[in-house]
Amino acid sequence: MERILAVVLLLLLTVFVFAESNSVDNMVSLTTIISETSADLSWSSYRSMGELSLNGKSILFKPGIPFLLLNYTEKSENFKIERGTNGDVFFSKDAASLISSFFTLSASEKSSLRIKAIIIDPGHGGRDSGAIGQYLSDGEKVKLMEKDIVLSVGLEVASLLRSSYHDKSIILTRSTDDFITLEQRTVIANGIDLEENESIIFVSIHANASLNSKANGFEVWYLPPDYRRKLLDDSVIESEPEDVIPILNTMLEEEITVESILLAQSIQKGLKGIVGDKIADRGLKEESWFVVRNTKMPAVLVELGFITNQEEAEILDDPAYLKKISEGIYNGVSGFINHFEVQYAPGE
Repeated sequence: MERILAVVLLLLLTVFVFAESNSVDNMVSLTTIISETSADLSWSSYRSMGELSLNGKSILFKPGIPFLLLNYTEKSENFKIERGTNGDVFFSKDAASLISSFFTLSASEKSSLRIKAIIIDPGHGGRDSGAIGQYLSDGEKVKLMEKDIVLSVGLEVASLLRSSYHDKSIILTRSTDDFITLEQRTVIANGIDLEENESIIFVSIHANASLNSKANGFEVWYLPPDYRRKLLDDSVIESEPEDVIPILNTMLEEEITVESILLAQSIQKGLKGIVGDKIADRGLKEESWFVVRNTKMPAVLVELGFITNQEEAEILDDPAYLKKISEGIYNGVSGFINHFEVQYAPGE
């Protein structure tokens, strides 16, 4: 009896393996696609979702979901995408062909991806002074306010960007000592109209404060990847089947998260390269700041240093130093733009 049961189990296992094998027959593995296209793969285990990127173009996919999302905007449907028993992902031949041609074209034409606008957001302003610090100069106390420091830096960063990027809108949420609500700042950013393959980036600038007077250094913040929010426009929601909406929203969340982290990394690198000999690098951090979680685009918040640390308060009151730290932020934003807008000369 036990032998009969063993044979039955073996037959069932064989049928299952054969069926699984058949399910991916005539399909192309993700490993093969990567090998043939040289595309880079980013995989989110949390969302069971992958992104292929090459030459400034991107394809998002999710096993079991029958479509590909090209450059985060164009949905190509009716494809078979499955997970094999070995963990690899398999694509139907038509899906693999589309992926190959999509990336092949990008190697011989100018990338259509571009940053349309850069939002520079100096925090606080007007009746909201932000953090207040002080330091001793020739035996006298010198008081300074966060709102003044970040406005000075914001204006300088905007000036540097305007000098280099004549084709982009460089927008300050405030350019004077005015009070602007958090809601107004996000409305400014989210209210910019975009064409297909255009994007915006948002950089909020602040100075830090702590009860620990020894706390020091700059840091760059981005939204935690597991923070959930609605990103799709109402027009998209109305035009898509209800069961597809969460998938599209998750894909958009994934795209913005990746770009926000890349932007944060680039700014961190830019700051370290310019002022790393004068101020400590506290690294990248995650937090759901209001302006970061409510802007529907790659967004970061930069803390320039601790105004409550006497040594840092003194250097943050130095116009020459503020120009340097502005240059560091500019270099970081510029580096991100160069990554995002990969350019190719005709025939290259």
